[in-house]
Parts: sequence; structure tokens; C-alpha cells
Amino acid sequence: MQFWLGIDGGGTNCRAAIVDSDGNLRGEGRADAANFLRVGLAQAVRHVTQSVNEACRQAGIEPEQLNAACIGLAGVAHPDNHQKMLNALREALPIASITLETDARVALAGATGNQPGVVIIAGTGSIACGINARGRFARAGGWGPVMGDEGSGSYIGRRALEAVVMAYDYRGAPTSMMDPVLRHFGVSSPPELPPVIYETSETEKGKIQAKIAQLSRIAVEAAEKGDQVALQILRDSAEELAKAASAVIEQLRMEHDSFRVAYVGGVFESGELILAPLRAAIQKVAPQAEIAPPLDPPVIGAVNLAKSIYGL
Repeated sequence: MQFWLGIDGGGTNCRAAIVDSDGNLRGEGRADAANFLRVGLAQAVRHVTQSVNEACRQAGIEPEQLNAACIGLAGVAHPDNHQKMLNALREALPIASITLETDARVALAGATGNQPGVVIIAGTGSIACGINARGRFARAGGWGPVMGDEGSGSYIGRRALEAVVMAYDYRGAPTSMMDPVLRHFGVSSPPELPPVIYETSETEKGKIQAKIAQLSRIAVEAAEKGDQVALQILRDSAEELAKAASAVIEQLRMEHDSFRVAYVGGVFESGELILAPLRAAIQKVAPQAEIAPPLDPPVIGAVNLAKSIYGL
């Protein structure tokens, strides 16, 4: 019996899955964040190892019995970061064959069943990537909260925050998001927001960024109740995500192909508020594209990549 390991690790948590040669899911594990740019190299490797050990316990095997692993992690796109993390994982894990991919790449493999297609990932951050029938890979977005992440939870939350202060200044339309946003930050009026947002220590900045991203839920709730400001924010988010997907499609020359565009991440929990304008925009570029949920989660995409890479 052969055993294949897949890992999906991002800025929030790390998941592991073990599948045997008959295709049965034998064990799963979970740990905290594995993006070493956020938690540090040692902590990220520790969390990966924890998830692997838990999955092995469920499967009733030792890590040494794993034939091969594909580990998909956030923060490893740059070659230097990739090599640093790969070296650390090879030291920490007693697995003969390990390949390291980005979290976006394993999400793509899971979302499309390891077939040609595109995935849009929109959680705290955002990115689109795809692969065509010739095996060429392309991506767009994924530049982080300062330079990008358009359409993400961070983007929607930032726009909600902007809408509140603009409404307070009479520079923008009134919005029902005002009171929920103020409560979210524990203040009673917009002039109290700047100290909370800006006057924070380096260690607190990450928490503030996370709290801003959480405002996306307030925007969705307001949009569902007909708030026009919130509805426009979600339409703009869908447009930005469609731009990223369309950029990937055009890079891969897939405009006339039939393929799946899968969507992954908390932003899509808003349903048709995001999906309807997203679908319309993408199908203007690729009329035969099917915008649909992922076939498998990213961690199973990682397992399938391990199988395809090593073919043991």
C-alpha cells in the first residue's frame, strides 16, 4: 500500500490529508498558520509537522511510510523563500520525496481536478491562477494588502471603512454600515477610529489588518438588506476578481476554450451578490467558461499533485 500526503497551509491554518493507493482518505490533520512570512520559519515548519503527525495518527502509519508529499504553502512564491522553506521541511519531515508549491497552485489542482482551468481565491487576500492544456501556468494578483488583494476580504473591509468615514464627512452617501463598523472597533464615532487604526505597535498591525478584513461580513449583511453603498462595494469586488481571472485566461490564450473557473475563499460566501457580476464579466472574455465551485479542496489538490509529480 502506498500513501500520499497533501498539505495546504496559509495565513490562518494548515491542513494535511493522507490518501492511499486505492484513493481512500486515510487521515487528516490540522494546525495553525503556516505562512512563514507571518509566523516565522520555525513556527511554520512546526505547524506543518503537527498537521502531518495528526494525519499519520489517524491513518495508523508513521511519517516514514509516506511515499511522497506535495506541500502547498503561502509565502513561498519567491525563489529564495521557496528554497529556504523546502530545506527546512526536508530536515523536519522523514519523507523521501517532497515537492513544495504555493497554496494557490494546490488550490488550482483541487478546484479543477488537476485539469486545465482557472481558480480565483478570495479570502483575506486574493489571487487568480490557471493552467492550460499545454501545461503553461499563469497568475494574476496575490500582491498583498499594500500593493494589491483587490476583491478580497481585506479590499471589501477597507472599502467599508472608507464608506463610513466618507458618509460622516458628507463626501459619500449614508450607509447602514456606520454603526456595525463602529461597534466592530469598539468606538462610538468615526473621529475615534484613527487612533485604533493607526496608533498601533508593530505586533498589533497584523491584528488590525485582520479586523479590517472581517468588516467584509458587515458589508455583505448590509448589501443583503439593500444598502446601495455596500452593494456597489461588492460589485466592485466582483469586477476586480473578474479582471484577475480574465488576465490569467488571456495570458494562457484560453478565451475560446471550454474549462472550469472555480472560486475558493470566504468572499464567495456572499453567493450571487459576488457570483452574478463575476460570471457575467468572465464570460464576456471566455464565453465557454463554466464558473463553478471547486471539485476538491486544496489539500486534496496537493495529494493529486504529489501523485502526478512522482507517479510512484
